Amino acid sequence: MSFAPDAELPGLQRTDFGAYVAACAVSPDGSVAAFALGDGRLALAAVATGETAFVAAHSGATACLAATPLGFMTGGDDGRVALIDVSGRTRELAAFPGQWIEHVAASRDGRVLAAACGKQVVLFAPDTLAPTQLSPLPSAIGGLAVSPDGRTLAATHYGGVTVYAPPRPDCPGNTFDGPGSNLVVVFSRDGAKMACATQDKSVRVYDLDRAAGYLLEGYPAKVRCLEFSLEGDLLWTGGEQAFVAWPVDAAASPADREATVFGAFEHGLLGSLAVHPALPLVAGGFDGGVVFLGSPERKAAAPLFAISNRRVTCLAWSPDGRRLVGGGDDGAAFYMDMAG
Repeated sequence: MSFAPDAELPGLQRTDFGAYVAACAVSPDGSVAAFALGDGRLALAAVATGETAFVAAHSGATACLAATPLGFMTGGDDGRVALIDVSGRTRELAAFPGQWIEHVAASRDGRVLAAACGKQVVLFAPDTLAPTQLSPLPSAIGGLAVSPDGRTLAATHYGGVTVYAPPRPDCPGNTFDGPGSNLVVVFSRDGAKMACATQDKSVRVYDLDRAAGYLLEGYPAKVRCLEFSLEGDLLWTGGEQAFVAWPVDAAASPADREATVFGAFEHGLLGSLAVHPALPLVAGGFDGGVVFLGSPERKAAAPLFAISNRRVTCLAWSPDGRRLVGGGDDGAAFYMDMAG
């Protein structure tokens, strides 16, 4: 199977994997796009040619994915954590029969690799990749993230977020209170801020230097995606029928914060986000399968194209920002060379 050029939009390559696309990522050198599929496969697409190879990564669904310098780290509902290089060679890092691995995370340099297994964070040694399970958290982990510099690891759970700094087996972790169930968690690029979505349609933002946090509310639906801007002064959030960016720099008083909203789309909610790694641009995937590109400077967004799925489930930029990749809930997948 290969990706094929779109007949109308230069630079856009499409395919259909016939299975839910749970996550996507691009290798650090930008040469391979990976797609985690609901039938247990990992698709590896050479972006120069579109040629795609498949790896039987998991016996159930491949639920999560992270790009590392060592390859793509995956987790599945067979309880396995795997590391798969761009040629498809697979190494099993750990197996927890009867468990689901729904979250994996990696630092930019690959020195910190982690997975969530039920209530426990699993850390993999930087040199041997041997796994160590940390002490159980109060509930099943709802989200897992490593700061880009690898200095901090966060796991969300009922009642808060536990932060490990540094992320080592002997670090007891520091829990930030957050009532209710907490879900996806992200860091700013400098690691100074952290944000997580909650089950009750809100977003909680933490200033890690000040050990303080505040709540952003008023969403009509559960927020499924979050991402900080390049400078860390804005937090992009899904859960609305538009792009929404909150000012989160220290100069703005929490009581006076006013969101920037643009790119209204009346046919669906924003369910996936990807901030460009170098330019002031943000890509968004809306329910209905429409992919938009937004500009915070212009406070405007325009549709790029649509996929024939009900929902865009994932988006990611290549590290150099040249290509945007993504997929949908019924198997559609794409990558787009923004240079055409």
